[in-house]
Amino acid sequence: MERKPLQGRGIVVTRPAAQAERLAALVSAAGGRPFLFPAIEIERLPERPLPRLEEFDLAVFVSPTAVECAFERIKHAGVPVAAVGSGTRRALQALGAREVLAPETGADSEALLELPELHEVAGKRILIVRGEGGRELLADTLAARGARTEYLECYRRMLPHADIAPLIAAWDRGEIDAVTVSSTASLDNLITLLGVPRLSARPLFVNHARVAERAREVGIPELVVAGPGDEETAEALVAYFASRAMGNRQEDTQENRQPEGQAPESPRPRRRTSWLLLCAVLLSAALATVFWLDARQRIDATQQELARRLRDIEADAREARSVARQSEEAQRDTRAKLVQLETRLAESQSQQLALEALYQELSRNRDEWQLAEIEQVLAIASQQLQLAGNVRAALLALQLAEQRLARADRPQFVPIRRALARDIDRLKTLPTLDLGGMSMRIDNLAAQVDTLPLAFDERAERSPPAKEAAADERGFWSRLSAEVWNELRQLVVVRQVGNAEPPLLPPSQAYFVRENLRLRLLSARLSLLARDEAGYREDLRRAQLWIQRYFDPRSKQTAAALNQLKQLSSTTVSFELPSITESLEAVRGYKSRRERQPG
Repeated sequence: MERKPLQGRGIVVTRPAAQAERLAALVSAAGGRPFLFPAIEIERLPERPLPRLEEFDLAVFVSPTAVECAFERIKHAGVPVAAVGSGTRRALQALGAREVLAPETGADSEALLELPELHEVAGKRILIVRGEGGRELLADTLAARGARTEYLECYRRMLPHADIAPLIAAWDRGEIDAVTVSSTASLDNLITLLGVPRLSARPLFVNHARVAERAREVGIPELVVAGPGDEETAEALVAYFASRAMGNRQEDTQENRQPEGQAPESPRPRRRTSWLLLCAVLLSAALATVFWLDARQRIDATQQELARRLRDIEADAREARSVARQSEEAQRDTRAKLVQLETRLAESQSQQLALEALYQELSRNRDEWQLAEIEQVLAIASQQLQLAGNVRAALLALQLAEQRLARADRPQFVPIRRALARDIDRLKTLPTLDLGGMSMRIDNLAAQVDTLPLAFDERAERSPPAKEAAADERGFWSRLSAEVWNELRQLVVVRQVGNAEPPLLPPSQAYFVRENLRLRLLSARLSLLARDEAGYREDLRRAQLWIQRYFDPRSKQTAAALNQLKQLSSTTVSFELPSITESLEAVRGYKSRRERQPG
């Protein structure tokens, strides 16, 4: 019986469960025993709203998993497709894609970017369908060439939950001869599950030089870069084990071959020669022992240093993975927010398109056109009412709609008119609030702050003119003594008061008191316009306290200002606004019923 190339060889296939059948079949056909252990699990992400596919010039699929997860959703749009590698191209063709742009050799982003079709992409929109995370080379290079790229992430790579005990048991029994790895994520998961020492004991067959570089970084010595497809991996396995089998047969042949035509020479013992030979042997043994001990010490030191460096590398790798994980989480959050923004933008664009379609459909009859206008007016009025609290605009919109329906005088509009009447009654029952008049009164009070008299305004006392004239008639020494006495008497002023006096303010502080009072009044006006009743009442209350404390309460201007503040603070500026959704729902319900009617 002919011996197959992989006869008796145990090969670990680590592709995802849905993609491992082909490679396992090729290994079995070559006589090997495949051990299926998916080193990575694929979790589909919840389906997110698709962008406007007709606006894209190309959709690039980075893996067969991306094709499986997303191609059915976008193939109806007729967008040209491209694939990173032959495996992804075969997956697209299996699902019905006819013309697939893919490199003939290579299975990575670099090979795809070398195609002439992807060099002239300025102004084009390209959709990249991939898993969560991954390399940014493709998008960055296309963006540098002038293209606008967007991601559609449809799956997530996860650590497998399968039981690894059977694989470890087979490994320890010596039934595993090689391991195949198809991605860097799969390699990292295998390192986590099996460890570097166990993986280093078997040859590792990878599909890309980038995966081999990662394996060298963690210390795996024996690597074979097979190729991107399952056929290339199977061919590399066959060639590797065939060469090893041939080498073993050559060694066995050389060991069993005996020299011909030579007769054993009969030893001629000589005593002196024997002693010299014995001394040389002993000396050689001693030197060999010394060299062996020295080499052993060096090897031990080298192994310890290598182990220490491996520990440091593993610690750095763990830290780098932790930082990368945090970065991926931050990117995931950013992408989620970006998706939300894109969703809102798509909603806005859809609303804009609906509005444009509303104006372009001139072929509709009079009733449909009139209802469309009324619906638009009511929608704008509802937004004004809820966002700006513009009751007058909402009331005018409802009355306008009622007038148009009344002119039409059609019985089918009666339910809509009833809903409009109820909403109009609710808006009319709202309390009226003269925001303009109240704001003007507050502005007038702020303008009168500079004219309000302070409660305690110390003024220097002056002598009557008669006394000054009499003083002029006295002598020099009499006038001098009188002026000195007046100056000394003005240095200290003692008064007896029966109640607490307001504070004495120098001119600079009096200026700041007036400015702070004016700022309080302006803040109350802003709270009034914003319908912040708590802030509005607090600002007016503080303004009243300041006027009562620092300004003359006997002044008519002060009393008038306090009276106006009391009137303003007694007015309610915030109240719950009703909605006009009943009228909107009545109009939309009538339109939907009309559209469902046949003909």
